[in-house]
Amino acid sequence: MKRINKIKRALLVICILLALICSEIVYSNFIVVISRYTVRSNKAAGGIRVVFIADLHGREFGADNSRLIKRIAEEEPDLIALVGDIIDSDADDEQIGRMCAFISAAADIAPVYFGMGNHEYTYIKAHGAALAERIEEAGATVLECGYLDMEINGTPVRIGGYGGYYRTPHMNRDDREREAEDMRFFEDFEDTDRFKLLLNHIPTNWLDWDYDDKTPVDLVLCGHYHGGIVRIPIAEKGLYAPYVGWFPPYTKGCFEGKTATCVLTTGMASANGIPRFFNPPEIVVVDICPE
Repeated sequence: MKRINKIKRALLVICILLALICSEIVYSNFIVVISRYTVRSNKAAGGIRVVFIADLHGREFGADNSRLIKRIAEEEPDLIALVGDIIDSDADDEQIGRMCAFISAAADIAPVYFGMGNHEYTYIKAHGAALAERIEEAGATVLECGYLDMEINGTPVRIGGYGGYYRTPHMNRDDREREAEDMRFFEDFEDTDRFKLLLNHIPTNWLDWDYDDKTPVDLVLCGHYHGGIVRIPIAEKGLYAPYVGWFPPYTKGCFEGKTATCVLTTGMASANGIPRFFNPPEIVVVDICPE
């Protein structure tokens, strides 16, 4: 009888643990949270609210991403930034259509700026450059190795987009002409007294190679690491990030360097079929305020 009771207790504990694990997987893959950061600058004359997401990978949160649109609208942003990997590299027409519908709905809230990620690059390599045209037809401005100057709430702003490794000695392009084009973009983008906002999908050079201490860009928005996929709650660390490896030092948050501030989102979707754990999908709100 005692042995039977021990087995029952063990089964009960196992069932409770499985229920907790399943609940956490549901939470970390379907319940959208909002993270908020404030960045102060002597270049800011008035407040600017940026809402940004990355790494959606074709997922839907509600029909036509209605849940995302509702949460974004509630934040009343001055601009919306989509910072790469909004689709999968093997996206079909249905997924592209969902992305365009999402962009169109977001553009009814605020101006939308789109920075390419590695999945968009791979898609374009396979299917051609028409993707950028469809994104712009849906209502977003595509910023790929380019920038725009504008004024937002009295603050002169330069917003640019670059999907790769920003000014890195590790750059190894076969196409030397493209490498020269990239370098011209970096130099032109930085040559201004405006507040510089960069959509740069891959954060590796900013955080892991310390470019936030070397490069004069006021605010960089990044994704790509998916928060480490599985997060360790007490340590607030991620388990794994591409290009960095196990237990990467940076997977989420706002990091202030000597010359740049980098905000890194955990993104919206999983990676390589591994479910997110202790890592819910994230919309990021950044308020740029005067010092």
